[in-house]
Amino acid sequence: MYRIANETSSNLRAIFGNTATRRGISPAIIEKDFWVCFLLEVLFHHSKYSKHYAFKGGTSLSKVYKAIERFSEDINLIVDWRLLGYSLTQPWESRSRTKQESFNQEAALRTERFVATEFVPSLEESLSSFIKDFDLHVDPDDSQTVLFRYPQIFADQSLLQEIRLEIGPLAAWSPSGDKPITPYAAEEFPKAFRMPSTLVRTVEAKRTFWEKATILHREANRKNGRLPLRYSRHYYDLHMLCNTSIKREALEDIELLYKVVAFKDKFFHCAWAKYEEALPATLRLVPPNNVLKKLEEDFEKMKPMIFGSVPSFEQILATLREFEQEMRTR
Repeated sequence: MYRIANETSSNLRAIFGNTATRRGISPAIIEKDFWVCFLLEVLFHHSKYSKHYAFKGGTSLSKVYKAIERFSEDINLIVDWRLLGYSLTQPWESRSRTKQESFNQEAALRTERFVATEFVPSLEESLSSFIKDFDLHVDPDDSQTVLFRYPQIFADQSLLQEIRLEIGPLAAWSPSGDKPITPYAAEEFPKAFRMPSTLVRTVEAKRTFWEKATILHREANRKNGRLPLRYSRHYYDLHMLCNTSIKREALEDIELLYKVVAFKDKFFHCAWAKYEEALPATLRLVPPNNVLKKLEEDFEKMKPMIFGSVPSFEQILATLREFEQEMRTR
């Protein structure tokens, strides 16, 4: 990927443009996808802290597991909390709710300090070994997010010219393993790349399945009707996952659902979310009626980021209702 990253603008325009034509996708998406994969290659193979990361979230579902057909612009990165000065088991120690909240706040501050003083300078140095025309800085609106501005050739108003690196230590690695990830351009023109793929330590899709399900459970219990922006992606993702073998793998590991629930309730406690009810007999996935219209509008805005077959909003809801009922029988 490093040779491609330093190709001339005309050559990159040809590679990304021809890939876009073959795929029927915006060339700006093809370009950004390449830089997402490039950044993951640097993070996991040429970074001071490469052994202390794990990749998770929607982008992993698309790029690693090919389970969804949605372009995700973000990289969700789990950072080993031992880099923040904690022991392996310290965050799991039993605490009162008040003391746990204090611990979580302290962990957030330690993360912000690590990101600003260690992560960004280290990654900037690593990137400088391969490319020159880039910018890396902490998001002024979120101190646990880093923005990577890559050299842009194609413009698209629906895309930011930045890749968001969302960093969090309070996330679970297990189960995870090294998985290959390949840019779309390399899938179409493998001979143009010396190394078309790279291995990235990635959280197993069955855990992400239950992570998504518990996000929907929380939203189903939300009373104020304030749907977070771009949240329709989680409903789409679970719909897609339910139509893959990943659903079967998740159902064969119900114990993993309990672990996800315990983790969220400890580190991201939310009384109204009712995580204690995120169990087979009481799991809720279908959104309440007061947000259905907002959710459908949000999904309409997200459609340009979906390639391949786009399900209807009703199809998504039908899948979620069906899976809810399937869970009731377990």
